[in-house]
Amino acid sequence: MVALGLIIASIVAFLLSFMYYSVAPTNPSGPQSPARDSSARPEAWRIAAELLRSALVAGLMTGLLSAAAWDGAGAGAVLGTALWTLPVVLLAGSVLWEAVPAATATVHAGDWLIKLVAIGAIVGAFG
Repeated sequence: MVALGLIIASIVAFLLSFMYYSVAPTNPSGPQSPARDSSARPEAWRIAAELLRSALVAGLMTGLLSAAAWDGAGAGAVLGTALWTLPVVLLAGSVLWEAVPAATATVHAGDWLIKLVAIGAIVGAFG
């Protein structure tokens, strides 16, 4: 059952990110990211890499839930929310030190919040 949860969480995270970025605001005056080019389909390797990233996060969250002896969708969602601090700190550093626009970092932070809570809830439900 845990493996099924990992697979479902990875696919759901991928789909949620796709939907999120299709409606998230963009910076019209800045350069367009290749990921935001709606006229082109992403290459298969990019899709595979994104699914792998989600699977790694889902595996980590499964391990953390197990180590803490937590189970259930609620516990997983709480863990996902707590883990959200990590990408927020990294994104804040990119704004502070790499001149990434705060609006761009905020959009990415929103994506990570949605993904981490969803992944946590799903793997928690299957754990």
